[in-house]
Amino acid sequence: IFAYKEDISAAYVNYNRSLKGLTIQAGVRMENTGSEGTSKGQKHAAGGYVNYTEIFKRNYTDFFPSAAVTFNKNPKNQFSVSYSRRIDRPNYQDLNPFEFKLDEYTFQKGNINLRPQYTNSIGITNTYQYKLTTTLNYSHVKDLFTQVIDTAEKSKAFISKRNLAT
Repeated sequence: IFAYKEDISAAYVNYNRSLKGLTIQAGVRMENTGSEGTSKGQKHAAGGYVNYTEIFKRNYTDFFPSAAVTFNKNPKNQFSVSYSRRIDRPNYQDLNPFEFKLDEYTFQKGNINLRPQYTNSIGITNTYQYKLTTTLNYSHVKDLFTQVIDTAEKSKAFISKRNLAT
């Protein structure tokens, strides 16, 4: 049995202002996330099976700012600069610690230690003659989670997600 509960509360503020030849947008979203997972089952042990219960809890608060400035003194040649911070949370199946058989040699298993990944992005955009839009964007991802194949057991391969890199 795997029971998982996640509560996300959020509040946000946003500000927009148009000045002569300039438009400003800025905002921030605050989120508080509380999650709890409980897995109960039996594990294979010497001489048979033993019952177990695992519980994990997380509670964290994050801020997600965003801002954009558009320079529009010449409406036929506009420039804008933007920044944002985003979150991608693992889904239920990525956290579920039980093994699911995919075929005779491959199993899928969740990871209760999987953390959300955060992306900070900055971009510059130019719109020319209302027809051509060019964008240059840079994103930095922290705690990137991706699928990993673990072949530690010689007769089985386990597919799960892990936080691997920045």
